[in-house]
Amino acid sequence: MNGFFGHIDAAPLFYGLLLAIGIFSMLRKLLKFDLGTLAVEVIVFYVVFSMHKGTLTGGMSAAICALIVGLAFKLVVRWSK
Repeated sequence: MNGFFGHIDAAPLFYGLLLAIGIFSMLRKLLKFDLGTLAVEVIVFYVVFSMHKGTLTGGMSAAICALIVGLAFKLVVRWSK
């Protein structure tokens, strides 16, 4: 039983969880009409995903990067005023 669990790759599960969080983040921004932050998050995801040529690792890094930028962008804009 222990040998079976040693061969499970958790990356697709983690990737799916990150994408779900990213989709919910984008939906929340769309419903709150926070279109500037939504556009920045989508553009960052697209640029990073296309730089990594659509691989699983590239998608995961794009999702993480877009989530961080989506959170930090609002704080930086609010802080600079």
